[in-house]
This record gives sequence, C-alpha cells and structure tokens, in this order.
Amino acid sequence: MDSREKTAERLKVARSLAGYGNRKDFCTHFDLPYDTLDAWERGKNPLTLKGAKRIIDILKSVGVYCSENWLMKGEGLSPRPLKEFIPDIEIDLSDSLNLFEKNITLATEISTFTTLNKDSIITIIKDDSMLPFYEKGDYVGGVRLRGDDIINAINKKCIVEFLDGHITIGQLQKSNKSLSYKVCTLNKSASKKPKTEASSLEIVSAAPILWHRTFFYTTKESEK
Repeated sequence: MDSREKTAERLKVARSLAGYGNRKDFCTHFDLPYDTLDAWERGKNPLTLKGAKRIIDILKSVGVYCSENWLMKGEGLSPRPLKEFIPDIEIDLSDSLNLFEKNITLATEISTFTTLNKDSIITIIKDDSMLPFYEKGDYVGGVRLRGDDIINAINKKCIVEFLDGHITIGQLQKSNKSLSYKVCTLNKSASKKPKTEASSLEIVSAAPILWHRTFFYTTKESEK
C-alpha cells in the first residue's frame, strides 16, 4: 500500500469515528464536496494540507481528536473521542481539543529540548517569586553549569540545584562572602522567598533559563 492509499485509509477511519459510516451523509452534513472526499478516500487524489485541516476542524466539531501529523503521515496518536482523555470537563469540546493539542505540543517540546541538550533540566514554577517573567505553573528549562562554570550564570535567571536535593529558581548573584552566591527573587512582594545565601560547595549546578513555556490548564484545573 503506497502513502496515498494509507492516507485514504486513515481518512476513512477518522470519518467513521465521527459517526459517519456513509461518505455521502458526511459530505451532506458538513457541506463537503462528495467528489473531493471520494477521490481522497479512494486514493485517486492526494489529501492536501488544506483538506486535512478542513477534516480536522470537522472532527473537532463533533468531539473527535485527530492530529494533522497522524492524518497526513500516520505519526503520533490515532484519532479518538476527546472524552477518553478528559471525561469530566464541563466546557465546550472544541475548547478542550485546543487545550489538549497545545499540551501535546508542550510535551513534544520538552522531549526535544532534553534530547538536544546534554545535562539539561526542566522544572515547574511553584510560586510567584519570579513574576513578572514567569508565573506559577510555567515550565522552564536550561542546561546545567557545574563547578567553576557556575560563575558564568551570575546575574542570570537560573534553576539552581543544591547538594541536599533542593531546587529553586531565581537570579544568581555573587555574594560578598568568598566562594558564595545569592539566589534572589525578582518579585519583591512574593509570598515565598527562594533560598538566599548559598556557598559554591552547596550548589550542585546552576542552569540559566533558556526555554520557557506556559502550561495550558483546562478551566476546571485552573480554578483548583
């Protein structure tokens, strides 16, 4: 089976999951030219990117998740009802699909960042100490500097790891004390202050923040 035929089979699977076993009914309901869909599903004509986006939008409208990557290339998650992922969300399904797709993208970015950057670290902002740059719930990542290289992180916003396993996020500054640093908050009215004085012997690594993304919570999650 060539790539065009495989795409045609995937398109038929997606249509069936939307509840339309009959091609003509599907076209009539969603105002899609029958001859166009027929040619795609029989492999006579290749599915275009514009056509794939139209199909994905249609599937979204009936609560079925389908990614462009899967439909065009057969890669990633196969299509399925959105409720298999989030059964109890009380918001519009199209909004839920958008949130889900954004979070899938976030997971992919995290995987790519850690793969491309040796000795990388990613963590989540847990308080308001880094406002206005980073909010609670944001993801940040960087590449660890160790030993004498830690000095290259001075005056940068960093993820700092301590010998006792504690991790904090703040701006690393040189202390007046010898071989010592300060980890400073950026939000002066923060409800929680990061660990301030830290000797170089206590610091395992300091990773200047190179990557930052917001996690897209659902309405229900964000209210918790």
